[in-house]
Amino acid sequence: MEYINDIDNERADAACARLSGKSRSYILSLFEENLILINNKIAKKSTKLKAGDKIFITFKEEPQIDLTPKNISFDIVYDNENFAVINKPAGLVVHPAPGNFDNTLVNALLYTFTIEDDNDDFRPGIVHRLDKDTSGLMIIAKNSEYKMLLSEIFLSRNITKKYLALCHGTPSFLEKTVELPIGRDKCNRQKMAVRDDGRYAKSHFKVLEKYKKSFLAEVTIFTGRTHQIRVHASNMGYPLVGDTLYGGKNIYGFSRQALHSYFLEFIPPKSNDLLSLSLQLPKDMVELKEKLSLEK
Repeated sequence: MEYINDIDNERADAACARLSGKSRSYILSLFEENLILINNKIAKKSTKLKAGDKIFITFKEEPQIDLTPKNISFDIVYDNENFAVINKPAGLVVHPAPGNFDNTLVNALLYTFTIEDDNDDFRPGIVHRLDKDTSGLMIIAKNSEYKMLLSEIFLSRNITKKYLALCHGTPSFLEKTVELPIGRDKCNRQKMAVRDDGRYAKSHFKVLEKYKKSFLAEVTIFTGRTHQIRVHASNMGYPLVGDTLYGGKNIYGFSRQALHSYFLEFIPPKSNDLLSLSLQLPKDMVELKEKLSLEK
């Protein structure tokens, strides 16, 4: 379906939702699958449009979702009236999507917090995401205003995000910055890949501990591409332990990617004070690290 934009300087996702009459969350899902073209080119959801811009949307079936609050356990690391920071457990999908329409983090959040998010009907409170099998720190907005303000912090990259990763291999470097563009894998839609026509992505790997056949790394990401750390680590030849999608192996019974979001630092909206939050490695990664360190 083709539309002609009629308002200057409006975000593409907002314009598409307004013109199509569809929900913002549904439109965001179309952007993620490159189903929206602006002037015959794939566009970002944050692109600012001009009056007269041509928008072409390929619609897909809207999912039937269940946003029933569910008593699913997670730890709250920081909490105030407008937002919270939680420790997402590994194995928990962040929001409803094909294959996982209920029992998600969103269902858990609606049980624990009062969230007033008028602009999103199936991702209420979600500012950013972690993969299902990645654990660690996530920021949750409790209202539409703070969701927008917190999202702007991510878009402007005014936030420090660090992860801990256990990787296969014995690197020759102690620190390495990777700047390689990432896009959807041409052969497997479940994967992302380094592609010349992909979106800019930057990660910095710092080796914290070396073992016989593996190592523990701190990874700072400067962009937030899908599967970014997993793709960059695999591309270097050091896939994450347990990440079979990108060449890692399940060893010692560890069957998820060994990745944990352990550090966030940012100045919250309407504040002048820097907020720094950190977590220790989760129990399963501690046990895995101990086994890797004992290898001969």
